[in-house]
Amino acid sequence: MLGMLLSIITITKDDPAGLARTLDSASAWRSCDGVEQIVIYAGAEPTIEADGVVSIHRQASTGISTAFNEGLERARGDWVWFVNGGDAIHETADPVWLTAHLRGTKAGLVVGLIQFDGESGPRPMPGLRDQWPLIACWLPHQATLIRRDLIRAAGGFEPRWRVAMDYDLWHRMIKACTPVDVLSIVLARFAVDGISEAAPTVALKWREDAAVVRRYSLPMLGYVLRLNLKLGWRLARAFSRWL
Repeated sequence: MLGMLLSIITITKDDPAGLARTLDSASAWRSCDGVEQIVIYAGAEPTIEADGVVSIHRQASTGISTAFNEGLERARGDWVWFVNGGDAIHETADPVWLTAHLRGTKAGLVVGLIQFDGESGPRPMPGLRDQWPLIACWLPHQATLIRRDLIRAAGGFEPRWRVAMDYDLWHRMIKACTPVDVLSIVLARFAVDGISEAAPTVALKWREDAAVVRRYSLPMLGYVLRLNLKLGWRLARAFSRWL
């Protein structure tokens, strides 16, 4: 048996139907060699049985960020995939292909597409010019796989954020020059009836996203400055050959 490749981390609270959906969507993945699933729950204990592939743990802390971090601490895979209770791994995603890709890629992040429940197709990726710097959080954590050693080196998720913890994490990983694979392949479904889509949470997300942008505004300006300097150097070299 090969070493543990992938840990699917699922956090949940008092949502047995949502958790059942998530676990069912991952069943084909758990049958692959080197894949485990970790459930971190708050509230009532879910009525599922733990086994050698699915492990269930009560959250010792409070908050979404710390629940993610507790799952990260228990993970054994080279890669981690945060798929919340209620969300689902997309039915068209091929576990054989993706696990083979994870074993061969040199990237630290693998980002795919996400499809919202009720929509006919996945949300498109932004154009290349709109992807970097990360002014908007276009990387959905449900469709993003991360090398475990890199996210641990980055410090995991910061508890100060209630909903923008992934946006903050991406900025810290960009600062570390983490290579990224961007795939035009649907990897996850997003449950639109969850708490993250409730009006108070959406308003909080806007406020926290703005706070993240303020926090990383100087690094982003630095990226733009370096880009302009590189452009100037390339233009100077190009014109110098005409003289």
